[in-house]
Amino acid sequence: MIRRVRLIILCGVFLVLSAVAFGIFLNSIYRLPVLMYHSVDYTSDKKDRITIPPEVFAKQMKFLHDSKYNVVPLDKAVSYIAQKKRPPSKTAAITFDDGYENNYKNVFPVVKEYHIPVTIFIITGMIGKDGYLNRKEIKEMSDSGIVDIESHTKTHLWITGLGDKVLEDELEGSKNTLENMLGKKVDYLCYPMGGYDERVKEAVRRAGYKAAFATKPTRLLPVYDLYEIKRVRISPAANNLFVFYIKLTGYHAFFRVVMNDYLDIHSLFPKGKK
Repeated sequence: MIRRVRLIILCGVFLVLSAVAFGIFLNSIYRLPVLMYHSVDYTSDKKDRITIPPEVFAKQMKFLHDSKYNVVPLDKAVSYIAQKKRPPSKTAAITFDDGYENNYKNVFPVVKEYHIPVTIFIITGMIGKDGYLNRKEIKEMSDSGIVDIESHTKTHLWITGLGDKVLEDELEGSKNTLENMLGKKVDYLCYPMGGYDERVKEAVRRAGYKAAFATKPTRLLPVYDLYEIKRVRISPAANNLFVFYIKLTGYHAFFRVVMNDYLDIHSLFPKGKK
């Protein structure tokens, strides 16, 4: 009888310690999910990984609203990351890259309906061109208080290969154009195609940006560097709400990196090769 009681106690202690250890592990790999969208429209190109249909986007926003997600403006998300502070449960932020015109037609009405704040990173050299937002649309969305407008450089070049002067112009030129257009500070940058290095990060700081956003994560554990904030891409795969939910958990990035590393290693040893 005494032995059985001891065994039960030991099992209980083991389960408690395991639960604590698992909780610590989950906390260590958590990243505040900053969702990365691009185009919300229809496409016949099955290889297009950045366009999702308008009804799918509307369904995702309804899911966030009905499930009482705490979708925060980018300022708040950056504040959590800067403080290395885990936000309340179900917290997320939403961003759009490039500044496509369909963001005005197919995104703006939906986020207004559900009062969901979003950020659009604008390529200023594309403003008013076919398929892209014009000044009136950008100003209207910015004035709404729902949409935050930030910088995606002037011409969307691979900026790690630029000389210092051209890099400075890409960063400062875009920032100045948007600030003059909107009458507000532009504090955040999104790296074109996710490309950056230490020289670029330093140039971004000098240009007056408070933080900069990249694309998919490449490290197992979160890095609390405000000039390389990683995001979660929302692709057509997230048409399934369960997949969308997984991307909102804050743990998707960790398991994506693990899977990518596994595939990289597996590719070195093709089937049948010893």
